[in-house]
Amino acid sequence: MILVRVTETILNVKHSISISILIVVSSALISFPAGAYPDFIGYGYSSCVTCHYNSLGGGALNDYGRALFATEITARDIFPKDMDEEAIAAQSGFLGTKQLPWWVRPGIKYRGLKYMRGLGSEEKIERFINMQADVNLNFFVDKKQDIALINTASYVDKETYYGKTYEWYMREYYIRWKYNRNLFVYIGQMDKAFGIRQIDHTNYGRGPLKLGMNDQSQGVIAHFVYPDWDIATNIFLGNGLQEEEDKQRGLSVTGEYQIYEKFKVGASALNSESDKEKYNLLAVSTRMGTSKGSAVMAEAGLKEITDKISGAEAKLGTYAYIQTLVNIRRGYNFLSTLEHTRSDISRPSRESMKWAFGALMFPLPRSEFRLMFDNGKAYDDTVGVPDSWAFQGQFHLSY
Repeated sequence: MILVRVTETILNVKHSISISILIVVSSALISFPAGAYPDFIGYGYSSCVTCHYNSLGGGALNDYGRALFATEITARDIFPKDMDEEAIAAQSGFLGTKQLPWWVRPGIKYRGLKYMRGLGSEEKIERFINMQADVNLNFFVDKKQDIALINTASYVDKETYYGKTYEWYMREYYIRWKYNRNLFVYIGQMDKAFGIRQIDHTNYGRGPLKLGMNDQSQGVIAHFVYPDWDIATNIFLGNGLQEEEDKQRGLSVTGEYQIYEKFKVGASALNSESDKEKYNLLAVSTRMGTSKGSAVMAEAGLKEITDKISGAEAKLGTYAYIQTLVNIRRGYNFLSTLEHTRSDISRPSRESMKWAFGALMFPLPRSEFRLMFDNGKAYDDTVGVPDSWAFQGQFHLSY
């Protein structure tokens, strides 16, 4: 029986790996050369510390990141043809061209989502969701910004956040200490260090693994950054707003190595546990720029999840995704993401696939528009599940 179980597990692992390879190949065939929105490696910026206060990416942009967004990412159609890029960059500050004191940098971010699921069916669902409403207030001890206090206050709408609705809460708050050019230390509440910080929090490699938009955790991160490689270790203790029994406490490690310019490979591992659940995650990833503003990124991993309340055996599942972004012209892109996940490869279990495609546009300064369609498929040994189609229209505003 043990030999049979081991054989079945090996076959299921091979099946899931085959699906992941199919995702990579299929997306490459249908999407053309592309550019990854979260990381901008296609613009030659392979390190997140160039544009973000957090060297692992995500969160508030620094002054250079704001200027880059205005002069390389956003269309310049509204500006006069004789206006140079430096003048456009000068308008990217929080108050436009007005200089703020060196010791403070504020910011505002809003995301709204128009969501329609079940297109073409009688069970159509239509909603508008205020996804994100953040206010950043970042303080610096010195002009070089070696020591910084990063704060993000968020307003939660009707979508519940740890039992809260219609009120403000602190999403992240941490001290960043730049010990030297190669070592950054973070202490406070922030995103966990694992995998690619994909902006889509519903991605199979983010939200379902408690690595989504609202899954920040208190802890300490040490991030070593060098020209060709970086590695970060993270000890975390759970979100400050969670009940004690829900707090995931553990350790994660993530890192990348640059094979050549605009091509990086990475790996991540995470072990965490609360009174209710235990997570063991292992992933490999890659990011590759193909031309200016164009890139492709992919991640695949194993996820072992144990439900400690039920006492059931741990489920060893898989996930994989590849995202490409065709840069049509400055400010306008075609986005495509292909995802696959399976909840348990050691026994019959549901598999899910999702293909999302559409437009990612930056037509105006400080703004972003997304018009996306996604097709979801689910495969089950006992129950037939019909395909589902959904439309998402998003508007992002950043100051």
